[in-house]
Amino acid sequence: MARPHSEKAGEAVCDSGERTALYRALRELYCSRCGKIIREGDLFTRESEPSSGLPLVRRCRECVPFKTGGGLLDALFAKDGGEEASPDATAGSVNEKVLSRLGPALAASRKRRGDPSG
Repeated sequence: MARPHSEKAGEAVCDSGERTALYRALRELYCSRCGKIIREGDLFTRESEPSSGLPLVRRCRECVPFKTGGGLLDALFAKDGGEEASPDATAGSVNEKVLSRLGPALAASRKRRGDPSG
């Protein structure tokens, strides 16, 4: 069974203002326009092949500059201050955030059940 070479990764806005689908390379690929390497994990766009109309022509970010729309995609690729947080610090801060949001609801639930800790 053939391994996929890319996956859809959202949308972007080209410098021309046009919206386009983004793809993430799942292995090393080559740009169909300039021949440069699109490394595994890099984002790229596609254009339709003239004869079939299918989006088969890969275009690297240098051939078709684009900006991601912000939000989730940027958050996934962004690193805080250029360094990744340690797993322990991340887990602790996540637990704090969850408890700060769920704490009042948990306390109310415990109170209704007659739990002495709530």
